[in-house]
Amino acid sequence: MPSRPERLAHPGGLAMMCVALFFLLGTAGTVVAVVVAMVCVGMFAGGRGAVRAVREGAWARPRTWLSLGVAGVSAGAAGFAVAYLTGVLSGGLDVGEACVHGHGVRYDEAYRAAHAEESDRWFPLSSKCNEGFDLVPSWVNPAIVFFVLLAAAGVLCLAVAVVTAVRRASGPTPEPRSLR
Repeated sequence: MPSRPERLAHPGGLAMMCVALFFLLGTAGTVVAVVVAMVCVGMFAGGRGAVRAVREGAWARPRTWLSLGVAGVSAGAAGFAVAYLTGVLSGGLDVGEACVHGHGVRYDEAYRAAHAEESDRWFPLSSKCNEGFDLVPSWVNPAIVFFVLLAAAGVLCLAVAVVTAVRRASGPTPEPRSLR
């Protein structure tokens, strides 16, 4: 059997990238990069498998529901993370500076102090400069709801996959055909 060093090129490149990520980003950065990569692979592989299964009309197979579930949970988690971080980080480190210099609106410190609980809530996200201007983009809160619902639908698809697999495993086994 001839030696084929090119077979090791892809895994070797991935290993080198992991080592570089570790040294550039540290342990926490490497963990974040691995999680992001897993979510991306989940969206791609789950979506591809789901499209293929739907085209074949294979709704009774657990693999179809598993693919839909993986794609839904992955896309929901990724979208939620992007929308939530966009909302949380919209004010930056200095909200007053973001209002005045970033958006050209008046910063009302008395209003912020009177409504401090609005900025501290987990949901809906809000970071108001004054009574009429919010630094959190208007699409963030609806997107958060959408992506949570998408992830929940993915979890339901995973549950259907488990139920379908259990039913298939416990169902009657077909009798072998006799050869005549």
